Amino acid sequence: MMEVLKNHQEPFDLLPDEMVVNTLSFIDADTLLNCRLVCKRWRELIDAYVFQEKASRENEYVNNGRGYYSFSKIDSSNIRKLELSWYVFYVICKYDPFNRNLVKNHCGQNQYMHWSITNDHNWWTIEETPEGAPLLPDDPDFDGYTSCFVSTYRLCSKRQNIIFKNYGLNDIVMKALQPEISVSEWYTGRFDCGCKYALRATVHDRNDKLIEQHNYNDILPQWEANIWTKASHSFKNQSNASHLILYHSGVDTQYWAGHYGTKISGSVVKVLLPIKFKWILTGNIVNIHIIMLMENGQTTITTQSSKELLRDIEIYNPKPVIP
Repeated sequence: MMEVLKNHQEPFDLLPDEMVVNTLSFIDADTLLNCRLVCKRWRELIDAYVFQEKASRENEYVNNGRGYYSFSKIDSSNIRKLELSWYVFYVICKYDPFNRNLVKNHCGQNQYMHWSITNDHNWWTIEETPEGAPLLPDDPDFDGYTSCFVSTYRLCSKRQNIIFKNYGLNDIVMKALQPEISVSEWYTGRFDCGCKYALRATVHDRNDKLIEQHNYNDILPQWEANIWTKASHSFKNQSNASHLILYHSGVDTQYWAGHYGTKISGSVVKVLLPIKFKWILTGNIVNIHIIMLMENGQTTITTQSSKELLRDIEIYNPKPVIP
């Protein structure tokens, strides 16, 4: 009787790894975190395969079939090949934070929600469609909205604080990926009134210390101001970024009563997912691209199989002879 109990196994333990991975991939992301605590086998399978399998399968139907924003820069068939930790796949499954706009109410479609007015009084107004200027360009930045913020003869300014951890981008993820953060915004003026426009984007760490800042300013002359222009900037290798503050301002240069000043819309802040693929082994051989620095300072790229590379390593680094 004792021998029978000793050799007893749960039915689930008898399933091959492939079936366990497929079954677990249908569980929601948060429950999968708890499943990692069940046993060593489950933790190893979840970390190595389950989250990426889940993300790859769900990419076919999330966002009304458009797929995860985070994977918008690659083909769906390559998701399993990405060199990403299980935790990054978890963040994507739960928050989908990469390659999508993190600015809320970016065209004024919800009045002034999520924006902090930095003047003593809110002098801004919102136009459902731009008046005295062309319609918004046909660009994905606007997500189909047609409205814009408009300043007056008094300086109008506002800002939005984008906290990355609210989208699952905590210190661990940012340090591991060191992603690029892109910032952009569209602006114009009326055909009959000049205006001034200013954009400032500041990246801060968890202690609110300034890491990097970008400033952009433009003056649009009267009779030449009715062309939509896109201001943009990229912050590279942001390993310590905790939040970004997007600030903009506008004012007309003719001091006309009413809202004849700068028109602003399509504010965008995106954290871009770094794309890196795994080495794929086929028959224990993998082709490796080797970048060699030559004496003249130029580089040359060669391709070697893993067997050839190991052979060369042994030639130049022979094993010591043991007497």
